[in-house]
Amino acid sequence: MSNTTVRVIVGIIGIPLIIISALVGNFVFLAFCVVLAFFCMNEFYNLFEPPVKPPSSLTRWFGGISLHKTVFLLISTVIVVCFYFEKFNYVFIFYFLMFIYLIIDEVFKTEKHFEAIGTWLLSVVYISTPFGFLSFFASEKFITVNHANYAIICLVLVWISDTFAFFGGKLLGRHKLAERISPKKTWEGSIIGFIFTLIGGAVIWHFFHPELSLLHWLSVSIIVGVFAQIGDLFESNLKRSVKVKDSSNLIPGHGGALDRFDSILFAVPALYIFLYLKSTL
Repeated sequence: MSNTTVRVIVGIIGIPLIIISALVGNFVFLAFCVVLAFFCMNEFYNLFEPPVKPPSSLTRWFGGISLHKTVFLLISTVIVVCFYFEKFNYVFIFYFLMFIYLIIDEVFKTEKHFEAIGTWLLSVVYISTPFGFLSFFASEKFITVNHANYAIICLVLVWISDTFAFFGGKLLGRHKLAERISPKKTWEGSIIGFIFTLIGGAVIWHFFHPELSLLHWLSVSIIVGVFAQIGDLFESNLKRSVKVKDSSNLIPGHGGALDRFDSILFAVPALYIFLYLKSTL
């Protein structure tokens, strides 16, 4: 069975389950986001700090475990919960606690790598924050205020962008988009993915949310379409920097959780900023 076939089968099974959890929303979708953030953060950690010694039989699936990693994963997943409950002050407190912990941990290490502090803080902003906003999108309060479930909308538009960029590139791709970072991505695939994301936004407007203007949904689609592709390229660059093909082999045909949801990590915060500014200006 080819990798593309496996990829399609996993998508057919996985996407409806995710949509259902987002439709139920509230704590169900929060749990999904927490679990997903945990796996993405675990993969990020393993990319940049592989275990010094072989992991035990109990921790091999997680790539090993340590006090540093435990604290890192615990704080990063708690931050997702804080976003859902709109405890933004607590988010900043946890950012600061992680910063202090990283400094203390680095000071007492035999080998000093102070640049690691920036790496771990980046991961919290890069992964925990977007999943926090994504869980917030599916909360009853956010849906009531914004008249739409933007968790589902963002996920669907990102999947449209990824899918049509992938198959469009395979069928029509000729000109490399960023060969140094991701040799298989092409301008043709990128443009096709973006066009179909706009079409997706128009479909959402016509069939699901005609009470909001077409301009609104095209704006949402442009933001998601652009930042989803930036997120994809950024994660490819991360993997290139540590010379690995996939963040893990967690999802058959797709690689790791970070590989599968990299586009969402940029699209979600960008969409939140747009919605927030629109509601306040």
